Amino acid sequence: MCLRVTDYRITAMTRTVIVILALWAMVPLVLAQTDTGWKRIAGTVIDEGLAGPASGPVRAVWYAGGTGRLLAQTASGRIFETNDFIHWRLNTTDSLPAAQPGVQSAGTRLYAVDAANLRASDDSGRTWLNLTGFKNRSVIGDGFTGLAVSPANAQEIAAANAAGIWRSLDGGLSWSGLNEDLPNLPLTKLTDRRTAVLADGTLIEDRTGTWTPIAGSDPESALRTRFAQLAHAEVSAAAQAGTTAYAGTADGRLLVSLDNGATWNEAPQIAGASRATTGITRIWLDGERPGVALAAAGAQLLRTVNGGLFWDDVTGALPSTQIHGIAADRSAGVVYLATDRGVLEGSLSLNDAGPAAADWKSISRDLPAATAWDVRLSVDNTLTVALDGYGVFEASAPHRARSVRIVNGADMSDRAAAPGSLISVLNASVVAARPAQMDGSAASWPVIASSSQSSQLQVPFEATPGGFSLSLQGAGEQWTVPLTVKNAAPAIFVDAEGAPLILDAASGLVMDPRIAVHAGSTVQVLATGLGKVTPDWPTGVPAPLDSPPAVAATVTAFLDGSPLTVTRATLAPGYVGYYVVEMQIPPIVNRGVGELRIVMNGEESNSVKLYLESDLALW
Repeated sequence: MCLRVTDYRITAMTRTVIVILALWAMVPLVLAQTDTGWKRIAGTVIDEGLAGPASGPVRAVWYAGGTGRLLAQTASGRIFETNDFIHWRLNTTDSLPAAQPGVQSAGTRLYAVDAANLRASDDSGRTWLNLTGFKNRSVIGDGFTGLAVSPANAQEIAAANAAGIWRSLDGGLSWSGLNEDLPNLPLTKLTDRRTAVLADGTLIEDRTGTWTPIAGSDPESALRTRFAQLAHAEVSAAAQAGTTAYAGTADGRLLVSLDNGATWNEAPQIAGASRATTGITRIWLDGERPGVALAAAGAQLLRTVNGGLFWDDVTGALPSTQIHGIAADRSAGVVYLATDRGVLEGSLSLNDAGPAAADWKSISRDLPAATAWDVRLSVDNTLTVALDGYGVFEASAPHRARSVRIVNGADMSDRAAAPGSLISVLNASVVAARPAQMDGSAASWPVIASSSQSSQLQVPFEATPGGFSLSLQGAGEQWTVPLTVKNAAPAIFVDAEGAPLILDAASGLVMDPRIAVHAGSTVQVLATGLGKVTPDWPTGVPAPLDSPPAVAATVTAFLDGSPLTVTRATLAPGYVGYYVVEMQIPPIVNRGVGELRIVMNGEESNSVKLYLESDLALW
């Protein structure tokens, strides 16, 4: 896809591409609303550079005598079996055999495993051949826990270790993994829709449909460590937005800090008692209103709507089950829980101290029967869940079909709009829109696109900042929804996975989010919400291809907190409601992932990730 806006002279072909790109920005919204079924993400294996895809630790492996079946017990305690050495199925009848000896004989050959490798001896144990070691590393991983020799063939052996199950048909000279259909991915937490944490703390990322280990650590774990030092407590759960931070302790206390952890206050009352009935295991807070938070303590769900001054028990009619993860939509009043019984949904007021949830229901239909370790709700209302062993699944959040609301057109957030902004109306096909009261005018707002799932509108450039109600007209339906307009409300366009829409100024190409941005380069960021322009431009009309109007207010940009040089900011040629901000990446940056944001009039955009390359010699 080629898109040049460097000199703002755009050919007819490029203008077509611009339209396609604009429609592409809407695709995540439409797909998320029409896809109602659970879909697995990236399978259940990890690319660790071994003899085959790896999975999680396996406790034991054995052959069922006389049947040709191979059985294995995973770290979850479940037993699986295979007949074809490709597909695994749950086995609920067999039990774990007696402890296997460390050395097994197969005819004249001996096999043995230790923590690091598997070995064989053909001279009664006087000398041993390392069957798995290569360059000081086992080709099938380490942490061996079991070895099985086929009763029908002494050359057929299977090994269990920390990386899964492995099989050899030539006495250990070559190996293949048996992990691709084995539900044994040891996920414990989601840090993003495409990033997760393994039980040993390793971060993995979905890269082209395969889980791959990446550098870094669990952000929540780092918060727990920092808060434990600052609060002098055993912190078992943590969350932070801006300078507001929450910490839950292993003995059931809930602490809050309003100054980035410098000082802490303990809630004087929790659920009518001095503290929760068990340790705090997870905390969720609303990023836009951090005074609203939820906390899990075993099977208990707690809520605060006043910044942790008071917490109340909102468990309600929740079935008796351990809560492992929390996601919520404050504006819609809905909460999702990851539990031992799968994923549950409940209605709960998060704007005030309303009654406890009374209508919890399972939404795990068509999901494997397994513990849900975590759940996340994306800005486009995609619900993502991590299931014990079975991996990551996602679906359209059920609540989105029940509410009509306005979100930012760039990142699907509930942030305010600005003159000239693109806004999206979820769950409504809008044919006409006008403010109920604004400037004394009843002029219609332009509807840019409309479908049964969503609609896009542009806020008029003449709109005056303030809060009001917007009247929306559909085919035989009408809705009134609240909207806030500010002078500026910057937001960077992102796709369904949160990747920003950024162009390389030198080539004019849309940048692949997985390809590094070079230090010293110039990039162009597509955004909305930058407000009025000069000279004035009519609402609902694509910006001119030559000399597009410039943003009237000052636009600033920051990379990891350091200011960038913004060379220009204008309406994006050929777009309606899109702006392009051109900025220079410093000649020296920290290699790795950086956070980019736009700031105007004190209003911050969403933060987006850039993969940075610091070595100019790599150009």
